Amino acid sequence: MVKSEKLKEGRKKEEWIDRVISIVLLLFTAKVGKLLVENWGSVNHLPVYIYAGVLFLYLLAEKAAYRGSGPEGKQSKRWTRSLLLFFWWLLLIVPVIDFLFYSHLEFDFCPKFEYRLPPYLECMLYMKQNFAVTVTGISLVLIGTGLRAWSIWTLGKYFSPHIEIKNNHQLIETGPYRLIRHPAYAGNILQAVGIPLILNAYLSLGISVVLIILFLYRLKFEEEVLVREVKGYRDYIKRTDRLIPKVW
Repeated sequence: MVKSEKLKEGRKKEEWIDRVISIVLLLFTAKVGKLLVENWGSVNHLPVYIYAGVLFLYLLAEKAAYRGSGPEGKQSKRWTRSLLLFFWWLLLIVPVIDFLFYSHLEFDFCPKFEYRLPPYLECMLYMKQNFAVTVTGISLVLIGTGLRAWSIWTLGKYFSPHIEIKNNHQLIETGPYRLIRHPAYAGNILQAVGIPLILNAYLSLGISVVLIILFLYRLKFEEEVLVREVKGYRDYIKRTDRLIPKVW
């Protein structure tokens, strides 16, 4: 009984922390949105449209793949989700600031053509924006999104944003789980690298590095829980790789 009450108190504190983080991130998002609107006339619009479109597809895929997680199970290290969520939202927002900074540095040097080209082509030719890097970022995010959505759909009711063991938890070895044990994390890592590249936001890759470290830490702990709680998982580890087939 005492343990149950302590657990409830702990979850209430975590919920308050999540709310505070959400409020801070919403205010930060609003501020960045305001900066983007104020500087809209001095930036190359095409990368911004691409960035918004790719993020919309990512959110749409997540929603389509999620089929509900059923009754709540036994959860571990809930704080890791809050930390990942915080840095994930930073990864979505900070590249815009990065992009605005470089746009201000280079936009004024965009030369005038005797025969006018479409504005997007003029600025793509002379701004710091490297479209090959943008295409690489788009590819990584879309591949990562597809892999993660496939993983969520395959897990079905066993998917959870937390490290969570359901009642009568079953080992899933179908879909992407035939090849690697953590395809959803693999998808997240591809997304984390690709998102800043869409806007050529190289400074924001520092956030990607932090996220990858957090994903690897959580992955390690999650495996320890699964080995302990899910029948057959220890043998499953011997047959599969963590994130990259035939490599690791």
